[in-house]
Amino acid sequence: IPKILFVATHKDKVSLENVETRREELYSGIEELFKEHEGKHHLVLRPLIFVNAKDKADPEIEVLKKTITELTFDHPCWGERMPNACVPLELEIAELVAEGKQIMSLVEVKELNDISEVSVLSPEQLTDFLHYQHSLGKIVYFDTPQLRDNVIISPLLMVEVMRSFITDVEFWPKEDKTRKTFKKMSENGMIQKLDLYQIWEQEEFCQILPFKEYIFDMLIHLDIVSEQRRYDTKTGSRLPIEHFFVPCMLTQRNDTDFLTQECTPERTLSLAFVFKGTIIPPALPNRLICACLSMWTLKQYRGRKLMFSGFVGLSVDKEHDIVVCVEGNKILLYLIHKRSKGLIVPEIATSVRECLHLTLERISEFYQSTVHEKVRSQLPFHTEYSCSRFICYFPEERLALKTDECVCKHGDDITLNWKVWNQEQKQKQCDLDCTGLSEDALSQFPNNIELLRLSVNCETRMIHDLALHLEMEETEWSDKVENYPRNTQMVKFLTLIDLRENNGIRFRDLAKGLTEMKLTMHTLCMMRRRKQVMSNIPDDILDSIPTDEILDNISPQIGKMVFQLGTELGLSIADLENIDKCNCDLTAQSKEVLFTWRRDKLVRPTIRVLEQALVNSRKGARCLEEVVKNVDPKTLRAVETVTDRIKDNEDRIIHNIQTSQILDHMMTHLVISADDRLDVEHYPRHDDQNKALLDIVIKRREPAYSVFVDGLRNYGYEDIANDLECVTHDISPSPTLVSAENEGFSAWNVPLYKVRLQKNYVKVITDIQHESIVDHLISREVVSVDDGKKIESGKNTTGKEQEFDGHAFA
Repeated sequence: IPKILFVATHKDKVSLENVETRREELYSGIEELFKEHEGKHHLVLRPLIFVNAKDKADPEIEVLKKTITELTFDHPCWGERMPNACVPLELEIAELVAEGKQIMSLVEVKELNDISEVSVLSPEQLTDFLHYQHSLGKIVYFDTPQLRDNVIISPLLMVEVMRSFITDVEFWPKEDKTRKTFKKMSENGMIQKLDLYQIWEQEEFCQILPFKEYIFDMLIHLDIVSEQRRYDTKTGSRLPIEHFFVPCMLTQRNDTDFLTQECTPERTLSLAFVFKGTIIPPALPNRLICACLSMWTLKQYRGRKLMFSGFVGLSVDKEHDIVVCVEGNKILLYLIHKRSKGLIVPEIATSVRECLHLTLERISEFYQSTVHEKVRSQLPFHTEYSCSRFICYFPEERLALKTDECVCKHGDDITLNWKVWNQEQKQKQCDLDCTGLSEDALSQFPNNIELLRLSVNCETRMIHDLALHLEMEETEWSDKVENYPRNTQMVKFLTLIDLRENNGIRFRDLAKGLTEMKLTMHTLCMMRRRKQVMSNIPDDILDSIPTDEILDNISPQIGKMVFQLGTELGLSIADLENIDKCNCDLTAQSKEVLFTWRRDKLVRPTIRVLEQALVNSRKGARCLEEVVKNVDPKTLRAVETVTDRIKDNEDRIIHNIQTSQILDHMMTHLVISADDRLDVEHYPRHDDQNKALLDIVIKRREPAYSVFVDGLRNYGYEDIANDLECVTHDISPSPTLVSAENEGFSAWNVPLYKVRLQKNYVKVITDIQHESIVDHLISREVVSVDDGKKIESGKNTTGKEQEFDGHAFA
């Protein structure tokens, strides 16, 4: 860690005879403040520099310069050999900084290198130069896809960036709107991108504004702000993409009773990442919290988001929640099960632990790299595992040896908890010392997914014998076999469901039945196991919601596994049976299951969830990999944005707009056809017409969405248009509905004359006198007299023109 030099200012406020007394008071106070701090040896308190910053001639200014120079010579990088070829470019950049330039594009840096009259670096040398200068702190350069196109040549710019929105209340702007942004950020840690841009419009930060997108990407890369890309498990709605979290600005501590009411010994496992010092630098847990927010869903508890200073609550799935919080030199992790900690899925616990451990490793490595310190083999933290009362903690090294008896003073064997957190991903059998489900877990009712996994892991004869042993009639079993003659998996699963619903069986009843049948109780342990997914799908696609096309393409490949897949996705038995009755075709059933799952308000409908469900139901994820292999993640995210905007304003659109003129506008711009219009207008009620139009807009993507928004703006719905407006250049057209303007309406096989008519649709219905045209067409026997009368039956002139156009398109 670099040395920190203390300098006292405002010497001009102290009388000359009291300067030395005040100097000693200040530095005595600092020494007292940091006397127990483990970083004390990084502080430079001598010489005791006390300056008048308003007086350039103050002799202590020279003392300050000399001290800084000496500290520079003591830097571990000072004296390292550097290629002479790099010096000219370094001097050129330093000259630009002196002139006031702060950011250069990578292209500009390359051009500056190419025109050098002394030496020109090769591309490899230039890359090494940028990385080395970054490690010295002379520039800021990250070689990542989002950031590698620019170089901050004056790192002081990042100080201004941070100061612009991470600051104490006394430095908040006086202007009301901007001040409200700071107040909101301090209360809930949230800020909108546009609000941050508005902060940068202030005169003192205007130098940031030209590079706002790049700087914002930099803040995300550094985990200073975090985009909430997940779905709230309570409402099912996606948090708006404009909202970002800034944990370091949260000042409110956790004042909920979530830890005492939900993190109970019966339902919770805990571990701690323990750091070597007495405290943890706030930046580290803040970055960890940001990373967590990008991986899991922020949880709501009694109407409040569980995000506070040094504390965050998250939902992993319907059954598992986690809490990450800071206490002293520990980062505590709690994993809470909805019913019992004995039913925690070990693979989930292991995955969460590994994910947070790896994230902390990378954050630690990042901070080491910023001070040009070689990454040490020994991490600055270690892991300890808690007893059930969250009081006693045992270090991982002791537990991993498996030689000591790790029983705490409360009588808890912490080794059992350690095994849940450290499950071997490919392990299929229980350990030799496994004691089976805990007493608390045995008292619980198994849920649908647990019964499904039991049925999958047991042979048909075993389920049959177990069912009869638990007092099911043979005729009931026979009825199920008759109802599903070609699907033994369904027979096994529905048998277990019936035992729970009709006989009220709990885990204890299943365990007792297996024991009396002289079968192993460890069969039940497999009910809380989850298959490992070896995914080849990129994370940015896995974290997105599947589009209609993805669900349409995957549906035909599910086959007979549709019921099992629906159960893994969280659909109720009643929903699945209803889908089975209404759709005889397996593809139609699969499609209905997938679309029902995506609409479910209690499910985060991401591709990752679908992939895990396919693997758990023994279908496998290869079919999904094939479907999404050519999908653009930008398109997925943009489609989600458009869908969210429409959903947020759905009621206003359905109840307030008149569809006719919007349809005219969209037909003229060739984003819907005459047949589409007929499909919309065949509904008698305006609300239903508007719903049908919204379905078309969502499915067609761009350019239909932009044309729809423009139509709203042109025909008097500017407020709705403004709320719907968003950047949609990343949205590709639906592959099944190619833009007619680009493809000559090939998707609809429309003749050229219809295309020309449609391009001029608005002009035709507003500008021409239809009577003479109709008479002419009747005389040429193009339309009949009855057709002419039907056209004349329109309620008004526009209606007549639309009726006329309807015949032209027929």
